[in-house]
Amino acid sequence: MNGTLNRLGQLEARFERLRLDLQDCQRKLTMALQQIRDGQAKYVAPGGGSANSIFWAHAPSAIAAATGSWPMLTPSTFTSDIYVDQGGTLTLQASSQTVRWFYKDSAAIDSLIPVEPADNGSAWDAIGNSCTAV
Repeated sequence: MNGTLNRLGQLEARFERLRLDLQDCQRKLTMALQQIRDGQAKYVAPGGGSANSIFWAHAPSAIAAATGSWPMLTPSTFTSDIYVDQGGTLTLQASSQTVRWFYKDSAAIDSLIPVEPADNGSAWDAIGNSCTAV
């Protein structure tokens, strides 16, 4: 009988540790999901769009290739109005914005370029594609 009570006590202690571990895991998971959600919010430009919005710039002239080599690339820049896709219609998001072009290929005049807000909010980064390796 004493051995059975001892065994039950060990099982209760083990279940309590597991409960606390699960509670800690749940807390950490909640924090990680909040960080992901907050990270997505930085890609929402002021005045519109959502975390899943696609923003577009228009190259008013040919865009020169970035200079330097990885990881010390110096982007070329151009000025463009930024548009957001709202239900299949491009709507003006922001006027006369600086767009940074980090690619080693130039972009042709009148190119439509997907962009995202830069982390500091002072510029936009082109998220197109380049054929030339860095």
